[in-house]
Amino acid sequence: MIGTLLLMTGTLLAGDPAPARTSNAGLLRIQYQRGDESFCQAGTCVDYQNNGRRGILLASRKTRELSMLEAATGKVRWKKVMAGDQQSILAYDLDRDGNVEIIYTTSSPGRLYVLDGEGNVKRQWTSEDGKLGNSAVVLDADHDGVLDGFFGTRTKHLVRLNMADLTVLGRRTGWVQCGCYTSAMDVDHDGQWDLFAGSGDDHRSKGQLVRYDPLSLKTIWKYDTDDNASSADPVLVDIDGDGQVEIVKSVDNYAGDEAHDAIYAFETDGKLLWKVSGLSCEDSPNVADLDGDGEVEIIGMTFGGEVFCLDGKGKLQWKRDLRPELDDSFHAYMTPILCDVDGKPGLEILAMTNGGYTKKAAGIVFVLSSQGKVLDQLNVGGDRYWGEAFYANIDQDPAMELVVSGSGGMDVIETRGLGPKTEHYQRRRNYQRLNHVPWAYQDSYFIHRGTRTLVENRTDNLVLERANGKYQATGRFLTEVLEPPAGCRFVQLHYDATTPAGTSLEVNLLNQGERTLLRRATSGSRLNISEPVQIEFVFRTDGPDRTPLLDRYQLRFDRAE
Repeated sequence: MIGTLLLMTGTLLAGDPAPARTSNAGLLRIQYQRGDESFCQAGTCVDYQNNGRRGILLASRKTRELSMLEAATGKVRWKKVMAGDQQSILAYDLDRDGNVEIIYTTSSPGRLYVLDGEGNVKRQWTSEDGKLGNSAVVLDADHDGVLDGFFGTRTKHLVRLNMADLTVLGRRTGWVQCGCYTSAMDVDHDGQWDLFAGSGDDHRSKGQLVRYDPLSLKTIWKYDTDDNASSADPVLVDIDGDGQVEIVKSVDNYAGDEAHDAIYAFETDGKLLWKVSGLSCEDSPNVADLDGDGEVEIIGMTFGGEVFCLDGKGKLQWKRDLRPELDDSFHAYMTPILCDVDGKPGLEILAMTNGGYTKKAAGIVFVLSSQGKVLDQLNVGGDRYWGEAFYANIDQDPAMELVVSGSGGMDVIETRGLGPKTEHYQRRRNYQRLNHVPWAYQDSYFIHRGTRTLVENRTDNLVLERANGKYQATGRFLTEVLEPPAGCRFVQLHYDATTPAGTSLEVNLLNQGERTLLRRATSGSRLNISEPVQIEFVFRTDGPDRTPLLDRYQLRFDRAE
C-alpha cells in the first residue's frame, strides 16, 4: 500500500478501487487512482518483462519505494525500497538485447540507478551533488556504438556518462540544473547531435539558455535569461514553416518578480526571434497545428492555471483562466497535452490544474477546443500538486489514458481519444513528449522497439552500419507489430527518406507472420488493411561511402466504414 488518497467524501486506501467518476460531457473517466501523501511520480508505461503486459513505474518520496504496477489495473507486481528521493524515471534498451532497462535518478543522495525489468539494480553512479533532478538524455554522441547519457546536477555539474558502465566521459562545472532536460536533435542536418539546455535559477546563479557541444560540453552560444532557466526544457520545433526547427522556451518567476518572465523563441544559432512577457510557466509550452490550417499554435499554462495560445510569431491568440480562484502562488506545474480526447479527427487541449505544494486546491482536468472553449472537466476528488504526466493507451481497449502524478497521488483517467498501442519510454528528446498526432503510429527517433540488421542510428534517424569506415551493402529495419485499434483499418503510409545516387530504400508492408502485403510502397500510399502489420525498410548501397537515410515514418489509421 502506497499511502492514502484524501477524497472530498472520505478516505480511500490506495489499494482499494476508486469509485467510478465520469465528467459531465463524458470525455473523461477515472480508471483508477493510487494515493500518496508526499510526492510520487509515474514516468513510463512499457512491457518491461516482454510478456505482452505493460507496467507503469511509480516512485514515492514518502516510502522511497519504486513500484511496478500493472498498467491496466494498478495492481503491484513488485516494489523495491531505494536510497534517495525519486526525481525521474526513464526507460531505454541500453544494450539492444530486447530487454528494456529502467534508468532512475534520486536526490539525497544524488544518484543514478540502472535496473532490470524485475527491479534488480544492475549498476549505479553517485554524483558529487545532492540532486539529479532530471533523467539522462541517452544517445550516441561520438558514433562509437556506445550510448552516452547527458544530465545536469542541482548545483554543480553538467555530466556526460558512458551508459554501459556509468563511467564519466566529461564533466562541466558551474552548472545549475533542476528539472530541465537536455533537448537533442540534429538541427542542421550535418549528421551530428546538437544539444540545448537551461542552466541557472533565481538563487544559485543567473539563468542561461545554452547550446553546448556534445563531446566537450563547452558552450557554443548562450542567451542570458537572468531568471530561472533550469526548469523549462527547450522545445525544438518548426514554428514558421520554413522547414527548420526553432527553439521555444519558458522562463518562470520563482523569484516572485515579473522582470524576465516570458515565452521566448530563438533560431538554433541563438538569435532571439521574439519574446512575450508576462507569461510565467514552469514547463515550456507545447506546439502543434491544432486546427489544421497549416500553421502551428503554441499552447502553455501559467502558474495560476491560465491557458494561453500564441501563434508562430508570438502573437497572443487567446487566454482562458480555468481557475479564477487561483493565482500564480499556487504554482500549477504542467504544460497542457495536445492530443485527441473526443475520438474525432483533430487535437484537443488537455490541461491539468491544481493547487500548490502547501497551498492546497483540488486537481481538476479540463478539455479545451483549439479556440480555448471548455469542452469538459473532471475533479479527481482531492487536493493535488501534479508534476508529471503522459498520454498513452495503457490497456487493451482502444481508448487513450492520461496518467498524471505528483503530490496527492497518481490518477489514471480514461478518455474517448483514439490512439496507437505504443509504449511510453520517456520525454521525447526534442521535448515534444506530450503531443500525439491523432490516429497514427509514427517514429522519428528510432530508439524504441524494432529489429535492426546492419542498420544503426546516425542521430534521430537510421542509416546502414559501418565496418572499418565503410557502409554495409545492405541492411534492414523491421518495426514491431503495429495493430489497428478495434474497428479501425490502416489507410495511409508516409515516410521521409534521403537516397543519394547509388542508394535505395525499399519499403514493404508485411503481416504479423512477415508475409508481404504490399511491396515497394511509396510515401503517401493509400491502404485498406484491417490486420496487424509490420513495416520493412530495406537499405541498399552500391558504394561504401554512401547510405540511404530514413528520417521518419507514419502509418495512419481510421475507423472502418
